[in-house]
Amino acid sequence: MEKWVRDYLDGRGITNEHIQNMTEIELMHLSRDLEYEHCRNDIAYYVRTYCVYEDQDADERIQPFNMWDAQEEALKSIHEHRRNIILKARQLGITWLVVSYASSILLLRSGRSVIGLSRTEDEAVELVRRLAVEFENMPQLIRHKKNAVGWNGITYENLAMSLTVYHQDGQPSVFKAFPSAPGSVRSFTADLLIFDEWAYQQWADQIWTSALPAVNRPNGGKFIGLSTNQRGTLFENKFTEKDNGFNKIFIPWMADPRRDEEWYERTRLDMGGDITQEYPATVEEALSVAGGAFFPEITRASFISKKPLEGILKRYVAFDYGFDMFACYWIQIDSNYHAQIYREYYEPNLNAMQAADIVRDLSSGEGIELYLAPPDLWNRQSATGKSTADVFHEHGVDLVKVDNNMFNGCMRIKEWVYAKEGEQSRLTILDNCAPNLFDSITKIQVDDKKPNVYAKMPHNLTHAVDGIRYFCVYWTLPADVIKSGNTKKWTDDMWEDYKNANESDRRYLIERWGEPK
Repeated sequence: MEKWVRDYLDGRGITNEHIQNMTEIELMHLSRDLEYEHCRNDIAYYVRTYCVYEDQDADERIQPFNMWDAQEEALKSIHEHRRNIILKARQLGITWLVVSYASSILLLRSGRSVIGLSRTEDEAVELVRRLAVEFENMPQLIRHKKNAVGWNGITYENLAMSLTVYHQDGQPSVFKAFPSAPGSVRSFTADLLIFDEWAYQQWADQIWTSALPAVNRPNGGKFIGLSTNQRGTLFENKFTEKDNGFNKIFIPWMADPRRDEEWYERTRLDMGGDITQEYPATVEEALSVAGGAFFPEITRASFISKKPLEGILKRYVAFDYGFDMFACYWIQIDSNYHAQIYREYYEPNLNAMQAADIVRDLSSGEGIELYLAPPDLWNRQSATGKSTADVFHEHGVDLVKVDNNMFNGCMRIKEWVYAKEGEQSRLTILDNCAPNLFDSITKIQVDDKKPNVYAKMPHNLTHAVDGIRYFCVYWTLPADVIKSGNTKKWTDDMWEDYKNANESDRRYLIERWGEPK
């Protein structure tokens, strides 16, 4: 008798004598209870023996889950760690593996809760369907309530977005699925939280903040996030951050033993550069996503300047405003049409009054020529009758409406960031002044359906790039070249502005109009 069997029997006070005196039905129940215990003690045994997956290429679609080595290693690693993130190639059965793991939590212990989060409602429904397929194919351990006549074991029933497991001697265990949305799991507590295709979920940052407390208990709660990679996402950040508490698992394309070099070469010819995103061989390939960047011409050498522009300068402010992010940039431009971003303000959760005050205060004394903003800020709010532009005006910042056409804006950015080999672009960032912009503009991808514009997802990459787009699309004039001996005659209005200006503004007026005459 194996030790775990003896320990189980001893823990319940079942002796050999008790076993000898059991009826056939009692022995059957004991055998089933021992099988549950075996599954609790050996998760790989449970998956290999009872779990299934769907194979679209097999004659029989439902196949026993005879795990490949990489799948079994991933399962073991998940089981041993509380916070897991899986970077994977496509079509490796990892979602089925995670669903199988979720089924063990629901089936083998009562009163448990598992939450699954997917990109869309249809994909959330699919998670529940897969879980039901697992249970439908293990009649030795669990049966649907409608098929439980004469069965006195564990049962389940499922709806489109949930599945409940009923234990005879304990509380039900429940699986709930949700489409990704801010706050979707805020009010729940779970034993396991699953983020499927995490890199492609909208509002990932907000969801992570609200969902983490569901499993963030000192002595319990487990998380599994799995996905192929997408540049600039929270998923990528969590996988690449050092010492952030995540157990990081990478599963390459060759984890499926049926895939060989010939298969890979055929796939590469079909997909081109996109193959490294869908079928990476290494972590480096998975994170590089070659060929998809919208601004591949931008490098640190071409886009980061080490010293401020000199001479007579005009200054502009351009920004993208939303409650989810206020991305604001201060840009100076010299008489040779060289522009430099010298300040960034990048913060979420600001109302229009706060944003306006920040722009006004940070711009004080700098002689800002224009404040450039997208046209949607002139839309009036039904509750107040005011627009965001009105609020900015009331707080001392008069905005200028710029063209919001995506194609025009993208082409103007490309003109500004173009650089000959070994040279810098006309638009640069002063070193260490706009880290969020540099990170976003080097990661933002080509739109899948409109190759002449950048992608709107992941949305967190668009704020900074939109901010400078409003500068690039506007016809900005270089700083005036002030020649010595300027004899330009000042008008009465000029004199009035000069007399009412502070020292900094007076210097700016002299730069524009020359010495007072």
